Amino acid sequence: MDIVIMHQTVTKHDAIGNDIEAMYLLLKQKHNCFVYAENQFNTVVQYVDEKQMDQIIQKTDCVVIYHHSVYWSDGYHILKRVKGKIIFRYHNITPASFFEKYNQFHTKQCAEGRRQTEQFVEEFPKSFWMPASHYNTGDLTGVQSDRIAVCPPFHKVEQWGMEGIPDEKILKELIEDRAINLLFVGRVAPNKGHIFLLDILRAFRTNYSEKVKLRIVGKFDDGLATYNRMLLDYINEYKLKDSVEFIGEINDATLLAYYLGSDMMVCASEHEGFCVPIVEAQYMGLPILALRECAVPETIGKEQLVLEKRPEVFAAAIHVLQHHSDYREYVVEKGIQNVQERFSQASIRKCFLKAFEKGVQR
Repeated sequence: MDIVIMHQTVTKHDAIGNDIEAMYLLLKQKHNCFVYAENQFNTVVQYVDEKQMDQIIQKTDCVVIYHHSVYWSDGYHILKRVKGKIIFRYHNITPASFFEKYNQFHTKQCAEGRRQTEQFVEEFPKSFWMPASHYNTGDLTGVQSDRIAVCPPFHKVEQWGMEGIPDEKILKELIEDRAINLLFVGRVAPNKGHIFLLDILRAFRTNYSEKVKLRIVGKFDDGLATYNRMLLDYINEYKLKDSVEFIGEINDATLLAYYLGSDMMVCASEHEGFCVPIVEAQYMGLPILALRECAVPETIGKEQLVLEKRPEVFAAAIHVLQHHSDYREYVVEKGIQNVQERFSQASIRKCFLKAFEKGVQR
């Protein structure tokens, strides 16, 4: 069987890139598996060019796994030429409303991407859907339930745990730092809730005397200059400069050090189709405070700190976690259990292969 995994961009240090890489490595054990992408940054997978890809998709027994997370006009036209099976891997697309004030191109791309989801549902009724969460199925109205199988995304956290070596300098600095070290992992974009993160920081500094430091790990988008300036203006207006650090895009060793050395992660995202950093943090034994939005409650699991959007409540929860070790240990234990029972690589492989076979047999 010939399989083509498709996405507009395949990169490293990226949740979708990791998902594609894992699928490729797993499927190539028994099948002829290739990857097609306009932008190719992951060197582990074997790519095909458009001519080679066209030859494969003309076969009636081929399978295309189309990762849908962004508007991709050429992707749609490729799908129209597929003679074999189509499996949509749906990661979700951020609603356009998050970008309206900051970038018209991003706004248009998100709006068209969500319309494209509806188009795929309508024009490819015989296709199979593999959303990354139950939350994502809410966008798939019109798809028959027997054509949907929820499967969490592959990740690399177990590989980090077995093979990863944290940046020793950063880890040492975090361990020796007397401040409460808060961590957020995610790109700098409006749907990630940075203003609310800063509101939490303000509330904590107002209500508690302890020193606190928030580190935001994630790359900046040059197309969101207005949003980036707004964050910096907010930090300056409320004199938070000494309590916030933007780390930017980093490698695995650095990220591992931040997970291991921080005191807790604060997830303020207002839109997530899954949120892999939650799984990473839980695996590393980092307690999480999370906003009750989108797929986050589903991913984080039971008996975790999932809170309403009130900065003073988050601030109080930070204080409780820092000063009540028994409760902290309970939250950490339940987080580790959540990963072991639902998101281990073995369980994701089993889930994916079962869904893949179901999609091929449709």
